[in-house]
Amino acid sequence: MATIQLQVTGMKCSGCENTVIKAVTALAGVTSVTASHKENRVDVEYDPARTDPEAIRQAIAGQGYTVA
Repeated sequence: MATIQLQVTGMKCSGCENTVIKAVTALAGVTSVTASHKENRVDVEYDPARTDPEAIRQAIAGQGYTVA
């Protein structure tokens, strides 16, 4: 397993957090996602044989959020 911590802006509430969590969890190989709109942060644990950081970034950006 690997982990990545991403700076994500645009999340304003827990609903935004849930949107990001749902989008990232849908990726194959993702085992854990936490999101914090207060800290502008998303932490993801994933299997690098099944997904990669770019796919995770795209899943978040696809929901309308900015990934640093």
